[in-house]
Amino acid sequence: MKLEPQNEKLWSRDYIILTFAACGISFCNYFFNTTLPIYAQTISGTAAYGGLLIAAYTFAALAVRPFCGILSDRFGRTKLLIFGALVCAIACTLYHTAFFFILLILIRILHGFGFGIHSTSAGAAAGDIIPESRMSEGLGYFALSSTLAAAVAPGVALAIIGNGTVSEFQALFTIAAALSILSMIFDCFITYERKKQRSENNAPQTESPSDCKPDTPTSTFLGFESALYPPAAVNILLYISISAVTTYLSLYARHRNFGNVGIFFTVTSVGLFLSRLFLGKVADKRGVDIIIVPSLAVLAVGTALIPFADSLFHLYLLAFPFGIAQGAVGPAINTLMFNSCSPQRRGSASAMFFSSIDIGYGAGSILFGFVAEKLNYYFLYLGAAAFAAISLAVYLWNMSRREAKPA
Repeated sequence: MKLEPQNEKLWSRDYIILTFAACGISFCNYFFNTTLPIYAQTISGTAAYGGLLIAAYTFAALAVRPFCGILSDRFGRTKLLIFGALVCAIACTLYHTAFFFILLILIRILHGFGFGIHSTSAGAAAGDIIPESRMSEGLGYFALSSTLAAAVAPGVALAIIGNGTVSEFQALFTIAAALSILSMIFDCFITYERKKQRSENNAPQTESPSDCKPDTPTSTFLGFESALYPPAAVNILLYISISAVTTYLSLYARHRNFGNVGIFFTVTSVGLFLSRLFLGKVADKRGVDIIIVPSLAVLAVGTALIPFADSLFHLYLLAFPFGIAQGAVGPAINTLMFNSCSPQRRGSASAMFFSSIDIGYGAGSILFGFVAEKLNYYFLYLGAAAFAAISLAVYLWNMSRREAKPA
């Protein structure tokens, strides 16, 4: 079914405020993904603990997302946004006291909880605020806050820590805490839920029970609407594949004596940025299928071609279409999940969307690390391409089921 976008306002006050708040929390996220392994080496004398910090943070965020989604559906997004930003601010402040590794990893878990709460609630709030007819476009722009943070924050953080001394890290912790507090202040000014509540309280009670939309989904499994599981499966399979590129491409380039592969990720980021600027409008006009199907195909083919690249230049040729496809498919799948569930259950849908990304990245990083060690990079990238192809097959199967349902 083709969708005809209406001239509804996208850049509302709440949408802009929410985007700034999400950007601040994302900056803190990317500040520490890059630099805390260095800090762990500084205070412990070994680099072996860096991976544990990333894993603890990721799994803490993953663990809290389902509960956050359910709570945000029940009690509202704004309260959890404020609480999540507050937890992030507390964690960033506590980093000042982390002079031994055990305390550092406990604070990292706390920070993961805060990030999981805020990002899940922010995704749900975005789904509430963005007009239905401009959902893909709005989610694409909203996702740019994370893209901008991923592009800028690591370099800023590395410039702040300089030589990596403890005193230089203290400055980074202070800046991160200030950003988290600023995001919390922004969250306090999001008013759409309060306005909706006042409107409902002041509305005349003339509706009949049949006019009211039920607050219960037609089918659920483990607390999530059943319609969310197929797109979540697609996302998990997709990000298992993507993890092979983001995690192991640098090692693969060194293995092939290609040199520094950093430009690949720069070109990928440009493609990702451009796709989120423009392709959301296409999805809103013609439906998400026209974006998701070719994007998954491009990612499968591009990943399969990586082991056949004979130089950095050949890798760079793959980078731009890879970035375009990756940037387009994320907001489109997010839109599909929001459109597949009840409006009052978008918190759960947001939790499912972000959890599927976390699961895919985590599982893929572990799986392909084993493949790289026991087999070789040729099998690693062909295996990653197979996961992308399977995600496409699952999506086509689910698409056929949706089209077969009576209107």
